[in-house]
Amino acid sequence: MNQNILIIGAGVAGLACAQQLIKQGYNVRLFEASNRYGGRVKPLLGFSDRHLEAGGQTIHHPDNDYYKMAIEAGAQLEIGGDLVGSIYDPIQKKVITYKEFENLYQKESQSLDDFIQDRNQQDEPVLQRLQNKQYNMEFIHLFQALYGSEYGASIEKIGARAIGRYEFDMPMFVSDFEIENHFHHINIFDKFFKDAIQIIEYNKQVLSIKIIDQKVLVDINGEQNEQNEQNEQNVQNKYQFDYVVCCVPITQLKKLIIEPAFDETRQKQINLVGMDKGGKFFIKLDKKFLQHEEDFFIPKFNHNSLWWDSSSENDSIIIGLLGLSAHNRVMEIGIEEFAKEVIQIINEQYQVDLNVLSYHYEDWGNTPFIEGLYSYPMSGIDDNYRQIISAPHLNRLFFAGEAFHPVYYSTIHGAYESGINAAKQIIK
Repeated sequence: MNQNILIIGAGVAGLACAQQLIKQGYNVRLFEASNRYGGRVKPLLGFSDRHLEAGGQTIHHPDNDYYKMAIEAGAQLEIGGDLVGSIYDPIQKKVITYKEFENLYQKESQSLDDFIQDRNQQDEPVLQRLQNKQYNMEFIHLFQALYGSEYGASIEKIGARAIGRYEFDMPMFVSDFEIENHFHHINIFDKFFKDAIQIIEYNKQVLSIKIIDQKVLVDINGEQNEQNEQNEQNVQNKYQFDYVVCCVPITQLKKLIIEPAFDETRQKQINLVGMDKGGKFFIKLDKKFLQHEEDFFIPKFNHNSLWWDSSSENDSIIIGLLGLSAHNRVMEIGIEEFAKEVIQIINEQYQVDLNVLSYHYEDWGNTPFIEGLYSYPMSGIDDNYRQIISAPHLNRLFFAGEAFHPVYYSTIHGAYESGINAAKQIIK
C-alpha cells in the first residue's frame, strides 16, 4: 500500500490499530508523546510477590478477542471478586456483609436496577437522582464508591441516564476476570503487537492536525537540535499523511488543534465527556484482616474511593481506586499521610489493628499526556454520544481508545476493539 497513515498514541488502541494496518501492508508511523508504550495500562513491579497492575487490570468478560489473546499469551485468568464484599453501615455503626446490607436496606441495594429502569427518563446528575428518589443519603460513601469511583468520576457530575443505559447494555452479571500468575497486560501487548511496538517513535507530542486537499498535515513538538539546544526552544516538525488515527485520552483530544474544527454537535458531546484526576493507591499491611470471601470492601471515607483486597500468600495488600476528591486529599496531605489516614479509618470501622509497611500511589491525574482515570458521561450528554465523537472527521481523521467504544468504554478490551474498528474503517 502506498498510503501513509499516522497513529497517535501507543496505548492498547493505538497498538492494535497499528498492528492491524501493518499486517495489511500500509505504511504506518506511530507517534507516542511519552517515553513508554501501554497508555493507562502499566505493570506495578517490585511492590509485592504477586501480579499487580498500576493501571487497567480487569478483563470484563470472556466473549471478546482480547480475552482470547490473554489466554494464548499465557495469562492465568480467574473470575474476580464480587463488586462489594462488605460495607460500613453508618446507621448501625458497624461493618456488615453486602448480603446483610441487601436485606436491611432494600431500596439502596436496588439502586442500580432503578437506574436501568429509569434509563430513558430526563437526565440529571447521579447525586440529584438519588436525592430526588429519597434514598438514605447516610450511605453517600456507598454511592460515591459504586457510581463515583467505579465510573471514574463523582456522583455530582456523572449522568444518571448514562449509567442506566450503560448497565443495560453491559449488565454486571457478566463475569470479570483478573490475571493471577506473574504476568501482565504488557506481556500480552508484547506478544500480539510486536510489529507496532517496533515502529513507535517516542517523545513525539502531536500539537495540531489540519486536513487540506485529501491530506492530513500534522505538527509535533519535536526534540531539540544542536543549534537551539542552549536557548531551549523546541523545534516544530511538520508531517503529511493520507490518514490519521487519533488514539489519545479524551483529556488530550480536547487540547489538540484540529482544522477544520468539529461541528457544534460533536464538540458539545466531546465537552460533555469527562475524565477526572485520580489514581490507584496500594498499601502493604503487616497482617490480613478481611474475613469474608469477597474481595471488595467499602469503608466510610469523606472522599470517593473503592477498595479491594489483593493479597498473596506472603503479602497483605489492599488497593484503592481513587476518584477526584480522594486524589485531591492525597495532594493535600501527601502520600504517606493519606496511607496512614486510610488505615486509621479502617482500624476504627473494622475494629482491627493494622499497620502500614509500604505504599505506592500511581497518580494518573498528573501523568503527562494522560491526566485522568477513564472517560465518563456528564449529565446532559446525548444517548448516542459515543457514536458522535467516534465518527471519522472528513473521512481523513479517525478515532480510537476507550472513550470511543460505543458500549465497552472504560475497558481494556473496549479500547482494543476500537483500535481494530478504526483500522477496518481505513482498510474499507
